[in-house]
Amino acid sequence: MLNNFFNYLKDKYLNSLLRKSFNAIKKSPLLLLYIIFLDMVFLGLFYLFNYLFKKIIPDASDITRYANSQTTFIILLVILSLIYFLLIILTYSFFNLIVMGNIRKMSEKYVHRFVLFKNMFILNLLLFFIFFLFVSLLNYLGSFLIGKPVWLLYIIVIISLIVLMFIYVFYHFSNAILILNYNKLRDIIKKSFQNTISFSYWGIISFNIFVVIIYLVIYLLLTLILGDYILKNYELFVNSSSIITLILIYFLFVFNRIYFFFLSEKNIKGLKNDYRKK
Repeated sequence: MLNNFFNYLKDKYLNSLLRKSFNAIKKSPLLLLYIIFLDMVFLGLFYLFNYLFKKIIPDASDITRYANSQTTFIILLVILSLIYFLLIILTYSFFNLIVMGNIRKMSEKYVHRFVLFKNMFILNLLLFFIFFLFVSLLNYLGSFLIGKPVWLLYIIVIISLIVLMFIYVFYHFSNAILILNYNKLRDIIKKSFQNTISFSYWGIISFNIFVVIIYLVIYLLLTLILGDYILKNYELFVNSSSIITLILIYFLFVFNRIYFFFLSEKNIKGLKNDYRKK
């Protein structure tokens, strides 16, 4: 009975997109390294833009001094913020288009199509706007929940996590579908929404949760075993564990990109669930 169960699990894995994603990484390590390199370059540019904007843009007191009224101050602040965010989204869209093209190369021969950049930029603007609305709503709910019953807080937290998951899934589907040569933005959004509500991605969500649980168990065991050492080197432990956590989150994110691409490819092209020879 137990042997049959393990055989069933083995067959499910051999016939899964998880295995196909792992195999794609195994067969294309240079592409994976290139993806990591592109992400690191974008991250470096992101910090550079932050540094330059802090140096170039005057602070609030200087803007207030030169502005003739509160309305002028608000307009200047909005314009400067828009320039900053548009520059970040433009840069991210460029690097993300190349990253997604490299992920497609893990599946088939592909030549980068920079004609898709416009749709990638508009798509990322839309995603940023959706995320901005979500964060703004959370801030409003945070102030609303002050003094309210605890059970209401739990309900809001659960609903927020579910909505955040849908936004995250929609992000991955939309990027993958765009790189699969869907040229019309309306079709990309439509297909992404259809895939998001199809719940065909529970495999990767379960995998993410499993990895996080394993990591938390290892983390807790280390804190119990190395309790005295941690107390003596608390700052070192916090810094090192934070770095390890960020690295884990990043590699999960990269793996999710690859998985969602193959899932989108399967859903769109109607590929059969047989990856044993892939």
